[in-house]
Amino acid sequence: MINIKDVINNVTMLSQTLPSLNIDSIFIEQDGKIEKYFYKNEQLHELRSCAKLLVAMAIGIAIDKGLSIANEPLTLNTKIFPIIKDIANITNKSNIDKIKEWTIKDLLTHTTGYESQMMSEKFIQDIDKDNLVYYALNYDIPYEVGVRFAYNNVEPFILSVFFQEAFNQNLADFIDEKIFKKLNILDYKWENYGKYCPGATGLYLKHSDFHKIGQLLLNEGKYNNNQIISSSWIKEMCSIKLETPSAYKPERVLPKIGIGYFTFISRDGYIFRDGSNGQYIILNKDKNLLITIMSTEKDMKNVTEILRNLI
Repeated sequence: MINIKDVINNVTMLSQTLPSLNIDSIFIEQDGKIEKYFYKNEQLHELRSCAKLLVAMAIGIAIDKGLSIANEPLTLNTKIFPIIKDIANITNKSNIDKIKEWTIKDLLTHTTGYESQMMSEKFIQDIDKDNLVYYALNYDIPYEVGVRFAYNNVEPFILSVFFQEAFNQNLADFIDEKIFKKLNILDYKWENYGKYCPGATGLYLKHSDFHKIGQLLLNEGKYNNNQIISSSWIKEMCSIKLETPSAYKPERVLPKIGIGYFTFISRDGYIFRDGSNGQYIILNKDKNLLITIMSTEKDMKNVTEILRNLI
């Protein structure tokens, strides 16, 4: 068991020595007890890439509930091309055969064949959000499908587009119905990319609600003893689907040894999801430990030092 008081004392002293430390709040939960630090008041805060977790959870719920397309149940092996092929004109003909191969699993594991970061904010800031589907499907796909991990915002977005077109429901609305309402998350904002939920980003939650998402992971889909998401799906999300030697940097506090479904698996039993500017959900089931961080810290060296004192 970690000594939370010692940990937070170290973090507090560190915050006084760093020139700027824009940590909004840290929640540390162990054995069901939650301690809150740097916590002033509840306000909506962007999750950045931590929003991807909700997409993976929603897909799991849809599979478990037996949602079907043309009388075929949705599975990890479902190919998405029949649903998305007519949404935007694919003029880059070299992409078509690869997009035809895409499965739900390829999208959940960032193995669609794209280069990394092709749909980051700086890439799409000048693109009309109504044209993002066209942009994504026509951007060069240089690698084989299902083989190479390349981190991107495109896969959660394409999953969101697929979901809405297949089931005639915006993915954010499905998440609200199947997850948020059951967690009593009532105050939130999720931006749109055109008529679609971005999936990858644009979600704003309060920290107490953000922490509930981590509790779903730690408690295998349960919240207040209610099974919101199946235990089997949470285990799938949090187990290694692909080793990521190219992303492994041993000097990091949480080096990535593999990926799950929009999760990262690190050493010593840690599983995490991060977002830019220092958003984190970190769990360790062996220690019954959950840490969530909301931050606007742009200096990753400062974020790293905070993590070094928490992990």
